[in-house]
Parts: sequence; C-alpha cells; structure tokens
Amino acid sequence: MRSQTKILSLRFQLSKGATMNADRPFCPALGNYSWWLAILLWAVVSTSPDLFGQALTSLSGTVTDPTGAVVPGTTVILDSIERGTKRETTSDESGRYWFAQVQPDTYQITARAPGFRDVLVSKVQLLVNTPATINIAFEKLGVVAEALTVTSQAAQVNTTDGSLGNAITAEAITQLPFYARDPIGLFFLQPGVTNFGGGIQGSEINGAVNGGKNDQANITLDGMDVNDQDQKQTYSVLRITPDSVQELRTTTSNANADQGRSSGGQIALVSKSGTNEIHGSLYDYHRGTETAANGFFDNMVGNPKAPLLIDVFGGSLGGPIKKNRLFFFANYEGRRDRSGASVLQTVPSAKLRQGIVQYLKTDGAIGELSPDYIKANIDPLHIGPNPAVLQLFQSYPSPHDNTQGDGMNTLGYRFSVPQRSKQDTYISRVDYVVDSAGKHTLFWRGNLQNDHAGGVPQFPGDIPSSVGLNNSKGISVGYNSILKPNLISTFRYGFTRFGAESTGIQPAGAVRFTGIDDRYALTTGDARTIPVHQVSEDLAWIHGAHNVRVGGVGRWIRNIDIRPAPFHSADIRANRLKGAAIELEANVPDLPADSGSYRDNMVAVLGLISDAIGNYRYDINGSVLPLGSLAKNINGNNEYEFYAQDSWKVTHALTVTGGFRWSLMPPFYEGTGAQTSTTFSLNDWFNQRMALAQQGLPQYTVDKITFVDQKDPRWRPLYPYHKKNFAPRLSLAYSPQANDGWLKSLTGGPGKTSIRAGWGMFYDLFGSTVAHQFIGNQPGFSTSLLNGVNTLTAATAPRFTGIYDIPSQLIPPPTKGGFPQVLPDTSAGYYLIDDTLKPPYTMNMNLSVGREFGHGFFVQGSYVGRLSHRSLLQRDVATPTNLKDPASGMDYFTAASQLMRLGFANTPTAQVPAIPFWENLFPGAAGNGLTATQAMYNEYKGWNGDATDALYDIDVYCYPACSKFGPFTMFNQQVPALSVPSTLGKGAYHAMQWTVRKRFGEGLTFDLNYTWSKSMDYSSRPEWTGAFGQEMVVNAFSPRQMRAVSTYDARHIFNAWWVWQLPVGKGKTFLNQSNRLVDTLLGGWQISGLWTQSSGLPVTAGNGRAWPTDYWVAGYATQIAPVPGGSDTHNGNGPNLFSDPAGAYAAYSRTLAGQTGQRNGLRSDGAFGIDTALSKRFIMPYNEHHTVQVRWESFNMTNTARFGCVTPSRGNPAQFGKYSCTLNGPRVMQFALRYEF
Repeated sequence: MRSQTKILSLRFQLSKGATMNADRPFCPALGNYSWWLAILLWAVVSTSPDLFGQALTSLSGTVTDPTGAVVPGTTVILDSIERGTKRETTSDESGRYWFAQVQPDTYQITARAPGFRDVLVSKVQLLVNTPATINIAFEKLGVVAEALTVTSQAAQVNTTDGSLGNAITAEAITQLPFYARDPIGLFFLQPGVTNFGGGIQGSEINGAVNGGKNDQANITLDGMDVNDQDQKQTYSVLRITPDSVQELRTTTSNANADQGRSSGGQIALVSKSGTNEIHGSLYDYHRGTETAANGFFDNMVGNPKAPLLIDVFGGSLGGPIKKNRLFFFANYEGRRDRSGASVLQTVPSAKLRQGIVQYLKTDGAIGELSPDYIKANIDPLHIGPNPAVLQLFQSYPSPHDNTQGDGMNTLGYRFSVPQRSKQDTYISRVDYVVDSAGKHTLFWRGNLQNDHAGGVPQFPGDIPSSVGLNNSKGISVGYNSILKPNLISTFRYGFTRFGAESTGIQPAGAVRFTGIDDRYALTTGDARTIPVHQVSEDLAWIHGAHNVRVGGVGRWIRNIDIRPAPFHSADIRANRLKGAAIELEANVPDLPADSGSYRDNMVAVLGLISDAIGNYRYDINGSVLPLGSLAKNINGNNEYEFYAQDSWKVTHALTVTGGFRWSLMPPFYEGTGAQTSTTFSLNDWFNQRMALAQQGLPQYTVDKITFVDQKDPRWRPLYPYHKKNFAPRLSLAYSPQANDGWLKSLTGGPGKTSIRAGWGMFYDLFGSTVAHQFIGNQPGFSTSLLNGVNTLTAATAPRFTGIYDIPSQLIPPPTKGGFPQVLPDTSAGYYLIDDTLKPPYTMNMNLSVGREFGHGFFVQGSYVGRLSHRSLLQRDVATPTNLKDPASGMDYFTAASQLMRLGFANTPTAQVPAIPFWENLFPGAAGNGLTATQAMYNEYKGWNGDATDALYDIDVYCYPACSKFGPFTMFNQQVPALSVPSTLGKGAYHAMQWTVRKRFGEGLTFDLNYTWSKSMDYSSRPEWTGAFGQEMVVNAFSPRQMRAVSTYDARHIFNAWWVWQLPVGKGKTFLNQSNRLVDTLLGGWQISGLWTQSSGLPVTAGNGRAWPTDYWVAGYATQIAPVPGGSDTHNGNGPNLFSDPAGAYAAYSRTLAGQTGQRNGLRSDGAFGIDTALSKRFIMPYNEHHTVQVRWESFNMTNTARFGCVTPSRGNPAQFGKYSCTLNGPRVMQFALRYEF
C-alpha cells in the first residue's frame, strides 16, 4: 500500500510574483512601426469595439411631416428615463437624425420642429450592440406647447448592417432557469451554436459557432476583455451573476470592423448601473437530494443517489448618490456546494486480480488462462503472475460497471464521493454624469471573486487528488465625451487578472499500467496568474448620411505559470516491448489474429516494465533542478488593433457599411529570458526529410535538431511577426419603404422588412496556448529521455515491485545542460513550434431576410457560410518517412500495406510473394529459407496492424534486419515524434438558420431558433488541446486525408427560451378587475424555460492499439462494410451506439500503412433537454414596487437520458460502441425566493 505521509502540495500566493523581468519592458518596441503606433494608440484613436463599442449602441431615424416629406432641422432629444441624462441632435437636410455611442437604457424621444406639434416617443429600449431605427412622423400642425405622446419601440428589424445575433434583456436573464447561473449560457441558445452538455469527448464541442472552433469566441463586460487568454474557452474569467447584468448581446456572424478580435461569436455584456430610484434584490436558490433524480448509470449499477446540496444566495442594491449625477450599484453572490461527485474509473476484474487472464477466442467464446498455465506456458521465466501486481490489484474496489475496460479483464467502478466548494462574488459599479448637460460621463466597475474547490479522491477512502483556488479580479473605467453634437469620444481602460492555483499529491515517479486507472492520483499542482491591461479610444463622427468610426485598442498580456518539474515515469505496456511481446501468444489456444487487449493484460499480470522516461529540468545556467522543484515561466504578448468604418445611408431604404480591421500581434515571448529556438525551421527540416525519402536516401543524414538560447545569433522568435493582418468587412441592408399596395402587404411597411448581406474577413486569435505548451517544456530547459522501448523482451524486462519503484537501470541519466543543446538521440516525443505559422483566417458570409409582424413577432431566415483558411492543426514532423525504392519506384507505404493485407488474410508465410521494395532495400532480411519479403511479413503479421512498431523494430534495432543503409533509414535518429502546430488546415460551413422571436409584450417574450448545417474540416481541435491529443494529423505527408465532417457538426439544432407571465389577475386579460385576495391567489404566475435539441455528433471508430502510419498517433479504423443501423439504449448490458455491436465491429478493419482511416463516420445520440421555471409573484401591501417571487425550477424536467462518452475501438471488441455517460445530468429541482424592489 502507498504511504501517504509524503505529499507534494503546491501552494502559492497569486498576488505575489507577478512582475516581469526588468530587462523586458512592459511595452516593447514595435519593430519598424516603432513608437508612432504606441503614440497613436494613446493619444489619438487607439480603440476597439471589443472594448468600447460592444458596451454601447446607436439610434437613428427619419423625421417626416403628415404628407411624408422629410423635415430637416428638427430638434430630437434623447432622454434617459432612469438616470435623467439627455442628448440632443438635429435632423439633416434629408430629415435624418442619428445618436451614436449611446448607453443601453430605456429612453424617451422628443421631436420638435417649428409649426408642428411636439412628438413624444416613450419607453424606447435601446439594446447593446443593436442599432435601432425609430422614424418620427409629425401628424398635424399645432403650437409648440401642444404635444402628441405615442408609444413606440425600436424595430426588431436590423436595417443598418449584415451582422447576425440577438440581444437579451435583464428581465429574461434573471427569470430564465440557469443551472450554472451564468448569463453567458444564453450564448448557447443562438442559431448556429453547438451545446451538448458535459458528456462528450473533449470540450472542443460546446460553443462552436457557425463552423468555427470554440476557442474563437470573444467575451466583453462593459466593453472590456474578460476572456481566458490561455485556453480561450467560452467563459468569462470574471464570474458574472445574472443579477448584475443589464443586457447581453451576441453576434454570431459578420460583426462589423469595430468588433471581431477573433473569428468566433462576439458576446457583449453590460453590467447594471444605478438609477434615480433605489432598486435591488435579495435572493436564495436551493437544490437538495430529496428533489433530484439518480443518474442513469448510477441506477444501472445500483448506486444510491449522490448527495446534492447547493445554496446560491445574495443581494443587489442600486440607486442615486446624487440625483441625475452620481449613481451606484453593487451585487454580492455566494454559492456553497456540499454535494457528491460521480466518478468512473477502470479497475481490474475479479479474475484478473487473481492472476487469471481472459481473452476472446476465435469462435467468440471467452477463454481463460490460469495462473499455473501462465507460469508454465506463457511466462518465459516461468515466474507467473507477479505477486506485487496482484497485491496492488486487490487494493482496487470491486468493479460493477460493464461500460468500461475490455469487459473481461478490466471493468468500470462508478462511485460518488463528497465534494465541497465555496464561491464568493463581489461586483460594484459607479456612474457619474460630469456636467448637467450630460455631455461627459464616467463609470467604474469592479469584480472580485474568492473560490475554494475541493477535489475528488482517486477512489473512496483516498485523500482528495487536488484542491483548487481562484481569486480572479478586474476593474474597468470608461469616459464618454460628446465633443460636438456629431463627434463623440469613448475611452476605456481595463485590468483583468485571472488567478488560479491547485495542489497535487504525487510524491515520486510512478509506474503506470495500460488500460487501468492509477490506484493513487498522480496529480501535481500548478499556479497561473494572467494580468491583462487594456486601453482603447473610439471616435464616432456623424456627417450627413455617414456614421464614421475609427479607433484602436492595446492589450498587454502576461501569462505567469508556476509548476513543479515532472517526475520520472515508467510504463507496463505491451507495444513498448520488443516485438510487442508476441512470444506471449505462442501457447494461447484459439487466440484470434486480432487479439484485442490480451497482450496488455498479460504484460500487466506479469508486471513487465517495458520502458521508462527520465524527465529533467534545467535552470538558465544549465544546472539540473531537483525533481519536483518549482519552475516559473512568464509568457508575454502585446496586441494592437486599429479599425475604420463608415455606415452610409445611401437612401432611406439602403445602408452600406464598410470598413477594415488591422491587427498587430507580435509573437509571444518568455519574460524571464528562458526561451529557446531551433537553429533552423522545422518546416524546412520536414521538407528535407521528405526530399531524402523521395530520393531513396536514409534519414540519418538529415540535419541535427539543435536548440540555442536568446544570446545566440541563430535564435529566432516562436513564429514570425505578421504585420499585414488587414481584415476588410462589407455589408448591405435594404429595407423596403412601401406605404401602400401589395408591397406594403408583403413587407409590412417602412422599417418592417430587411434584406441584408454581409461578408467579412476575420483572423483567428492564436499563439497563447502554443507558447504556453512549448515554453513550459522547451528542450534545453526541459528534457525527456526515453529508455527501453522495443529493446526489452518478456524475459529481460524488469518486474514490477511497487507503484513508486521505477527500476533505476531504466532511468536514463540527464544530459549535459547549457547551449547550444543538440537534442539527444534517446529523446521522447516533444511539442515544438513550426515557425512558419501564419495567422489563420476565415471568410464569413451571410444573406438574411427578416420581417416584423404585429404584436412584436419577428421572423428571420438566413444563409450563413464560413470558409476557413490556414486553420491550426497538429502534425508530427518526425514521423517515419515514406521511403521510395529508386530501383522499383515502390514506396514504403505501398510495400507495408501489401504485407498488412496478406497478414489480415492470414496468408501462410511460404505463399507470400516477393515485393521489390523489401528485396531491394532490405536484402539482409533474407535467410533461413525465407525471402526478405517473407521475413518482413512475419514481423508485420506479428504486430497485427501496428505497422510503425514493426518498422521501429526493423529500422532502429535491425530486427529482423535493417535496410542496406543501416539503422534510421526512415525514423529520425534523435526523436520518434515531434508534434508541432501548423497552419495547414481548411474548413467550410454552410447553413440555413431560422429565428422566430417575440419581444416582451402582452406578458410574453421568447426566441425560437433552428439551424440546418454542415461543417467540414481537417481537424476540429482547438489550440489548447495539447501535443498528441485527439484529431492530430495521422499522415503528416497528406493532411487532406483528415478531411471529414467536423467533430462539432450537428446537422440539426433546435433551441428556444421563453418567459410568459400568465394573463390572469389585476390589469391582465382575465380577472383584470379582481380584488386583492383573488389577485394574490391567481395573479402573478409566470412560466419560463429553455429547450435544446439536436441531431447526433460525429463519432469515430478507433484503430485500437495499432499505429499504422505515425508512431504516436494511432488514427482511425477503416470501414470495409455497411454498419448495421440503429442503436440500442435499453439492453441489459448498457446503452450502445449500435443495435448489433458485433456486426458493427466486423464492418471495420485495421487501417493500412500511410492511411488515416475514417474520421467521424458515425453519429452518436443527439442532445435533448428542457429546463423550466414556475414562479408566483406577490406584490407587497406596503409598496407596489416591492415584490416577493417564489420559484420552482426543474433542470432536465423530463429526466431524459441522452448518451455520450462513446469510443468504439477495434482493440476492444467486447465494448465496441458502449456509452459510458450521459450528455445531460439527471433531473434536479431548485427552489428560490426573491425579494425585488
């Protein structure tokens, strides 16, 4: 058993140590562009709507007389009802008026012109980032003292630009049932946005917008950037509570030039501010075990319901400090979780822990090998099952879940453990109207959070594997100035600081088994602090029919990462033994050629340690750091963006908006000086390797990979500084102005219909994770040395004695530090940088027709397209080459594939014909009555589809023989794999999208969206997914083989949200004259909810434990027959993707050398969920503006289980197609009490 007395606990004060190295200035020079850009940024127009425009809006319209003629010179006054501020403008010669850079709020509009009676338009709600149009008509002549009051709302029809997206007000945000109480969740209820919950392979699925990757969303709060600058997932690093949000606006396609720091969805939130009236709330939300359902799989294995106890509570208060001039708002929200977390682990079966190994026989029956049989007939040393291994296996809990493992030797263990967490969020805002005319306004907003999250143990009875802390914080300051009626300046400064840390419990290097979860958690701690300073300035100039905006933004980002140096590690893995331990199959009766997981389980029972990796860290002087010691890196980046845009009202019906955005984003750098680079381009090196292979020459002649530090003149930045990232944008909006006839009947009249088209070029935001992953493990400061791979056999491999007992003879000693540093020949795989990276970009386009109907209904149909270029993907530039035989013209992939086909057909060795490639290049393999081809055939057949491990034996260890050139003819001598990010991908998305919307009126508001789409790409993985993760290119020589539907391609997506105040009670349609008692009982009821439903996501059949093309990337299985249709989610063995798993398994074969296999060829279960809220509001007898609301919310109201976590694999026939989790959780009810005033 493991001693838990020695525990590595990493704990930091994140508020300390956040300074940069003194020799790297905070704002470095900008190369040839030098300081004039910085001066321009600060002193003139350094803005970005990311930081300003996304917190504001605009209003325009046309003033006409009773005959329809325009009325120039009309005074138009915009008056904030809640804050008492006013703005004034005058209509031009065409009768147009325009208010730019307006704070979202509820306004009253007053129009005055000589000889006409004043027109007052009341209760006009202007939404963030949603240009509004209100036309004003003087109805008759009259004296100025007379006024005509009308009620009007800004048209829902966008008649200004081609952008697509929706705005959602505070009422909907606070009244909708959110499981996580995160307003950003409304982003997932927009057309074209994927949302599949947590039960999916990789979180690259949720938040993908219109075919774009989910790391390209951009989130702002009051115009300030609150994104995760490292992983860039779709969430805010500052917690935003529903009660602190005034409004949320999403733009899913074709944002204008004043937006679009990245190519994904733009999410703009505006925080609440104080008004002239005191307003606020007190609330408490409670979830408990008694009103929650059990999870599907917990039910299946007989587990009781996990405890559930969540309390969310808080309050808000806003009002005037000085009427009409100074306002405040504050919100506190706490959350306390004392619930059980469900954990699923793979553990040894009851028989495996006794030393009995099971396998599928050729007839499909299960065979068993007893410990005595293993000792006598399988183990070459006749030791038999390893006592230390069996003792360890006995310490695992007994399995009871058949959705995990191979279904025989390994199974699942599902359990619930207590998990505690605490969250405290503080948000405040102050607004100040500097002058009585309201021409100068200031605001300050601050966010602070203090979180403590307890981790879960590896197994019941263990200590938690980690504890997480978060103390992120941020402030923003804004200054709006009306310099002239037609010239408005908006300045913003923001500071957002993400701070998080976690502890770990790994005490030393460990030995790990294949296919079995670690008995004890091997977690190490880390700490990250990311301070971001932002400055922006925006100028809006209105000149006649033109609304011109220019601006820019600067961001100064520092990613401070502190983590311990990694421990050594060792593996118990069959494919790392010489010949994949094929000798262990010699005496197994009826073992099929595709032996599945047999070898891994036999190697595990024998405790054969196949290899070890020595991990070493060095300081800047080249000295080796002690294992587990802390290393600190500071990744810095400075971003500068500029834009110019003109919105031109060509006519009353036609508006053309055009502009461009220019992004200057230098490469990331390491701020302490610990940054290395290769002496040459890895892309050029890869091309050199390909050229040698095409000439039939060996790989050992390729240049040696050498790293230098920044003092060396050969040092280069991570990737080039691209200074030509110009992104043009263009959109048209046409709104028919018919006042009568059939055209009015069709279009609804002026401003009721809009035909819009948009096109834009958008650059992906990239570089932060690339830098983080490379700099944290860069050669010269971090070295991983591999020892033992494919050299040890079942007879020579050291035997397991304990988890933390790595045989010392397997641990390679550290190489010498310092620079230049030649990559050692025994290196493990690395993550490096392709320094030919170019910024990825997309071409976005859309065409939409929208029509507003009576009672606030709006319908819009759209075509949305995206063409992605230079998309980021991962490839292995050290992959074994496709060597060409000059004599015959045959290449390696062809020759190896011929052997594999013969092996799959179980062809006798004597019947294998000569293949020129093997005969010409590997003559030394001939002998013992075998041709060179036949000798190679035996090697490949033994590896059963694992072509690169067979090639590793041949090309590195000359087993059975090397080529005529010697070793390392196709493998690189220094390293077997180098994962590098490259911008070689492409993608395309096309969709039809429909929206039906009703703005709030008559007690009802809702959005209903439908998307029918198809997305294709080479790889859907975002930048943050790691070195050798999912969807890495399998054949680096042919990335196009990866082209398939995107991993987040959902053909059909439906979603909706609604808030309905039932029309019963005083002032309503029914019982509107009721007395207080009747109104108290029957009035004030409300129903709100969310609905999501979609078709299934793509699923890939894995190639099992076989690597046909790349040494570290297995790729996908190849479909060779039709897959039986249908799925089975109700059988006794657990839900399955296939109605006939055995038939589906037979429809796939192992993939041939040089091929990728079929990516994303299957479809899994689709998502479905309905969340509802039923509430009753009571008006307090002492003040009608004080109310108490009682809420009953149900998440997954129908308790529907839709399934995920499915990874069918050729290496695991017994579990082929089994689901192991649900996309959504079980039904949970929440009860709330809200007091609002």
